[in-house]
Amino acid sequence: MKTACARGGFHFVYTFKGFCRLPRPSHHERTATMGRLIDIRWPELDIMVVAELADEQNPEMCEEFWQDLPFKVMQAHPVVSGESLYAWTPTISTAPVRHRERIVDCPVGRLRYSQATGNKFSIQYGKGLEPLAQPVLGMVLPEYHHLLPVVGKAIWNNLFFAKEQIFVEVSPHDPAEAFKGEGRFANLKGAAAEFYAEAKRIQTVEPEDLRRIRSGEIGDTGTYGQYFTAWDFANGMLRDYIMYTAYPLLKLVDTLSHKDLIAAVDAFDPAYSEYLGYSGLETLLDFSVKLRAAIRETEDKEELRTLMRTFIMYGNRLCAWSYHYFPWYLGMFYGRKINGQEFPGRFNPVKS
Repeated sequence: MKTACARGGFHFVYTFKGFCRLPRPSHHERTATMGRLIDIRWPELDIMVVAELADEQNPEMCEEFWQDLPFKVMQAHPVVSGESLYAWTPTISTAPVRHRERIVDCPVGRLRYSQATGNKFSIQYGKGLEPLAQPVLGMVLPEYHHLLPVVGKAIWNNLFFAKEQIFVEVSPHDPAEAFKGEGRFANLKGAAAEFYAEAKRIQTVEPEDLRRIRSGEIGDTGTYGQYFTAWDFANGMLRDYIMYTAYPLLKLVDTLSHKDLIAAVDAFDPAYSEYLGYSGLETLLDFSVKLRAAIRETEDKEELRTLMRTFIMYGNRLCAWSYHYFPWYLGMFYGRKINGQEFPGRFNPVKS
């Protein structure tokens, strides 16, 4: 699926059934009872929707999200949990969560924000499959719901097969309401400044380390000359390292003593970072060494949180790029016998 040119008050989107005409979004006035409004734009698809943040349901989380606007990141699509869109944001949120909703219960248009699985924000455009409950971030306004499946199918086809770079841009709907204070990542120094700068640099540019891994340019990784297994291991281990190990360690900064935090990072980090360095993520390995050294040098909780946040921010960018280029299209050989799919999951049928 691709979009064509915009004319007049409409833009024209090509779908598998031909061109359809979609109205351009207009400016919305926010009432006193509404949450703050955001624009979500896919420039490569020439589509934009407007959404309302769940400021009353999750005020602290929405405020962290709001302060990091605007941002532009790669748009992704889940490969397990059904018909939604998601993207790794630049926000590393540890805000309290007051309201969650199960993915299977989410209506079309629901915005979610998952702190625990990569600080991703999601948009539901169809049926959810996972019973996991995630924090509610907001809701796309109803007049834009018809656009979401168009975007969803385009991103699924892109993630699964095409591998083009399609970005999502999120910004305040009313520029006058944008956050004007000092950001949480102002005045960084030392290792934190280095982590943050590299995270920002690769937000819209694929890291060279990952490009070399996916093109098989990393030494002898992969038994008998093939490198798919090395790529697969690196992709999975990177996800586990950043989302399910480094982020929980950030959450523990406030509860662990300095000595125990050092011990925890030393216990968990090397097994991941050293293997991933061997796999080709040399910058990540270098940053992990600098992280462990910097944690030893300060007992200040805010400095420790900042070190962990900026390191995770960099790691999340790696996760986003690795996820985008991973060959998910191999899944076409492993389709269940539903919806007209007849792939049995094996190249040769099992003999009874």
